[in-house]
Amino acid sequence: MSKLDLSKRYARALFAVSKESGSQAKIYSQLKQVAVLTEQPETKAFINNPSVSLATKKEVFQKAFHNSQLASELVSFLELLLEKKRISAISEIVKTFEEIVDQDNGLTRGFVYSAKPLGPEVLQSLESKISNILKKKIVLTSKEDPSLIAGAVAKVGGWTFDDSLQTHLKNLNEELLNH
Repeated sequence: MSKLDLSKRYARALFAVSKESGSQAKIYSQLKQVAVLTEQPETKAFINNPSVSLATKKEVFQKAFHNSQLASELVSFLELLLEKKRISAISEIVKTFEEIVDQDNGLTRGFVYSAKPLGPEVLQSLESKISNILKKKIVLTSKEDPSLIAGAVAKVGGWTFDDSLQTHLKNLNEELLNH
C-alpha cells in the first residue's frame, strides 16, 4: 500500500472519530500544529532514530502532550501513528484530513495569482463572485506572481478564471488580427 493510500486511510479514520465528537475544526487546527512540530529536524531525527525504543518515544510524546490542550482523540491518534511507524506521514495526513473536512463542509479551495498582494476585501469579493458562478463555497489563497503585470488569475478545482492583462492583450491582438 502506498504512503498516500495509508495517509488517506489514517485521515479518514481520524475524521470519523473527530466528526463523532464534533471536534473536526479543533482537531484539524491541532493536527496542523503537531505536524509543524514533527517536521522539525530535531523531532524528525528523534522519531526516526532506530536506537530509541518505541516505549521511550511514546513516553516523550506523552510528556510533551500530557499538559497540552490537545484533544484526547488526537493524542491517541498520534500514539497509534508512532506505534505503526507512520508518524512521518503526518504532512500527507494533514492535507488529506483538510480535504475531507472541506468536502464534508461543501467547501472548495483554490488560488488566486496576482502581480501584487490582494487585500482582504478584494479576496472576499473574488470568493463571492466565483462562489456564485460555481454554486459552491469557495476559499481562495492569494499568491503573488509578478509576471502577471496586472489583473488576476484564479484557479479553483478544474476551473481557471483569467482576468490578467496578458490575456486581455492576447485577446485584443487576436481580435485585431482577425479583422
